[in-house]
Amino acid sequence: MPSFTKPLSYAALMLCLHIAPGMAEAGEYAARIEYADLDRVDDGYDVQAHIDYQLSPTAKEALHKGVRLTWDVAIELRQPGVLWDTIIHKHKLTYSLQFHALLNQYVVQTPFDRSEMFLTLSAAMNFMAAVHDSMPIPAEQVTAGTPYLLAVKTQFNREQLPIPLRPVAYLDNQWFLSSAWHTWPIQK
Repeated sequence: MPSFTKPLSYAALMLCLHIAPGMAEAGEYAARIEYADLDRVDDGYDVQAHIDYQLSPTAKEALHKGVRLTWDVAIELRQPGVLWDTIIHKHKLTYSLQFHALLNQYVVQTPFDRSEMFLTLSAAMNFMAAVHDSMPIPAEQVTAGTPYLLAVKTQFNREQLPIPLRPVAYLDNQWFLSSAWHTWPIQK
């Protein structure tokens, strides 16, 4: 029995050393939040943001083979504090992108069960990039003259991938398609 533990431990260590550098960095395919702002509407404030999605060659290949790609856009309105920020309002919007080979079109499923079809991938990505939230932040949650931070993050949802693809998506940096939190000061 002891003769098996040493080679197994060595093999496990070598595997971790080989995989770990790729897990540490998101690379050039991570989504970027370019801007976000609040616009006043009748019953509150709408969030508007622009997200630059970059698909890796591996993600594009999976998309063209019929795999649905899903992102969750998290939105938080925060009030800055001394030690930590207080979250005033938060919600999540889910977008998915899929290619239909029979129709030769891309379908974007929006957070409110609306779907749009596009002839090109760039047109579909441009549609997804413009986040127009139709769930306004209630006006009573925003006090005039108080500083706020609007935080936006997009998270690629690996759990929506087919089960055989999920382990690869957690280890291969070409599937690191999420963004970090980005914040903008808001004065209302």
